[in-house]
Amino acid sequence: MSAKPAKKAVAKAASPAASSPVPASPAPAPAAVPAAPAPSWLDSPDPKKRRVGQVVLAGVWIYVAALWLLAIDQYFNLGIFGPKIPPLP
Repeated sequence: MSAKPAKKAVAKAASPAASSPVPASPAPAPAAVPAAPAPSWLDSPDPKKRRVGQVVLAGVWIYVAALWLLAIDQYFNLGIFGPKIPPLP
C-alpha cells in the first residue's frame, strides 16, 4: 500500500479548484480577551458549592486513607481488617 494518492483522485480534486475562482476571505477577527477562569469549588463565593467541594475532598481523603491502611495491613499482616491467620478448617 502506497502513501501517495492515486492519480485519478489528484486529477479530480485539481479540476474543480481550477475552474472556479477562490473568493477572498476576510481577515479573521481578533479573539476576545478571555475572561478570568471560574474559581474552584473551594474558592467559590457560593457557600453551597464550597461545602460540596469540602465534602468531596474529605471523602476522597478518607477513601485514600482507607486504601493506604488496607495496603499496610496486608503487607505487614497486622490483622486490622481481619484475623492475622485464617481459621483452620
